[in-house]
Amino acid sequence: MSRREERQYQPFDGQGNKPGDRRKSFQIDRDRILYSSAFRRLAQVTQVVTAQEGHVFHNRLTHSLKVGQVARRLAERLIESQPEIANKIGGIDPDVVEAAALAHDLGHPPFGHTAEGELDKCAVKHGLQDGFEGNAQSFRVLTKLAIHRIDYYGLNLTRATLNAVLKYPWLRSSNQSSPKWRKYSVYNLDQKAFNFVRNPKDETQTIEASIMDYADDITYSVHDLEDFYLAGLIPLELLATDRDELNHFITEWLREFPQNTTAQIVKSEPNRFQNFLDATYNMGGQYRQGTFEQKAQIKRISSQLIQSYIKSVKLSAEYQGRGHLQQDSQKEQELKFLQRIVWYYVISNPRLATQRFGQKRIVRTLFTMYLEAIEEGDLSFIPVRFVREYIALGDREQQGADIHQEKVRMAVDIVASLSEAEAVLKYRRLTGISQGSFLDYWE
Repeated sequence: MSRREERQYQPFDGQGNKPGDRRKSFQIDRDRILYSSAFRRLAQVTQVVTAQEGHVFHNRLTHSLKVGQVARRLAERLIESQPEIANKIGGIDPDVVEAAALAHDLGHPPFGHTAEGELDKCAVKHGLQDGFEGNAQSFRVLTKLAIHRIDYYGLNLTRATLNAVLKYPWLRSSNQSSPKWRKYSVYNLDQKAFNFVRNPKDETQTIEASIMDYADDITYSVHDLEDFYLAGLIPLELLATDRDELNHFITEWLREFPQNTTAQIVKSEPNRFQNFLDATYNMGGQYRQGTFEQKAQIKRISSQLIQSYIKSVKLSAEYQGRGHLQQDSQKEQELKFLQRIVWYYVISNPRLATQRFGQKRIVRTLFTMYLEAIEEGDLSFIPVRFVREYIALGDREQQGADIHQEKVRMAVDIVASLSEAEAVLKYRRLTGISQGSFLDYWE
């Protein structure tokens, strides 16, 4: 068994496998993630627009499934087209790539990035300096919070898969002006698991993490754009044909980020980007009417765009901005352009502002109530799946340990583990807005 295949706990045959199980180690990882309750929860977690909008928009589950598919195909293509370089940089395993892609959003809280920011504020305010970050929470779910066996915490994945989940393989910086303050993949309390996975002094992505990271960029760039174009929220036909609309878009982009390189390139080469949109999304308003032929055309164009991005990268023996992935600069600019379109027309849309205000209040209220229950020892408030860990904390506290940070982290964990339907239901009941029924499922 290679070091990459080692698991933190070896409960079965000494290699982490059940006797008679013919699956390879990394296939087991993929299956454990796919069958976990943490993965199923993503069906009710926001991608951009609330998951309760239904099948019209992607949620975190459908997004993760598509990232897994794109990541696996990209890994397979790179292995086939550049086998020598793949071997030289340590090899690429498609099962590891797919497993990491399926797992990459497990830590996202209800209401997506809105709750992520609010939970971070709440945690820092109560003395937890490494706050909350979705990527770090995903690592914590895999190594600590997910339930798989009674004799260990987490899913007991291999080093390789856990390493591939680490987009930002470092702890949070104490310097708030550092990029490592905003993005990081490990909490201080999970440092032991991090040290098992890799040398903490090494801050480079593995090749499998880079592939997963790029597949994530491709997937949300194309599918979010498709969703909101079909919903009539993004005027692609205007951006492709109306210079005034494009100029206004660029001006706002540069006003917010004057040093943004891609925005400067779009400003200097407007024809190139209008031609790109016109050629790629030449659908016009009539394609929002929803006929069979029109929907088929949209799906064909999205598929072609994804394939073009998959084909635009190749392996490099030298470590660069995207790890060992070398991307065509024009395709990189296109991706960032598409991401900004979604941000400008949808994510920053005032119509979502009232939703976000309410979502922040729900998250803040639930965090406060759960933290009070944990500090006061009120087991009736603590979800059943967290009681075992709470009791262990109480035992340590009686022995004189300072566990304040662990209590705050537990309150964060509880809120982050909720689906959006659960969060709304619990908020309404805990604040008295709705009494609910004694027969309601309540954990």
